Amino acid sequence: MFDHAIGFDACEEAVNGVEALEKIKGLLPNLVVLDFSLPDMSGLQLAKKLKTITPELPIFMLTTDNDMNIEKSARSCGITAVFSRPNDLATLAANARAECGIK
Repeated sequence: MFDHAIGFDACEEAVNGVEALEKIKGLLPNLVVLDFSLPDMSGLQLAKKLKTITPELPIFMLTTDNDMNIEKSARSCGITAVFSRPNDLATLAANARAECGIK
């Protein structure tokens, strides 16, 4: 979904929040897509930590639950947009391209 063929320069993955934080500090990405549920912390906790490192970083979150309370909490943590998995993956990719300036 985020490969060179559709315009992205690089895509990194992390297995947990701690690994994500380390990679983000080194890479300084244009966009982060994270999951609501991570093995070592919630996506909301990770978003708060990311915003302390790079306050202007756009963050998209994936969730399996279309709960308005989750979206409200996500927004309060600085998350730019929330997408449900698997229903919104095409929308997520389109928004990611737009956020990164890819046509």
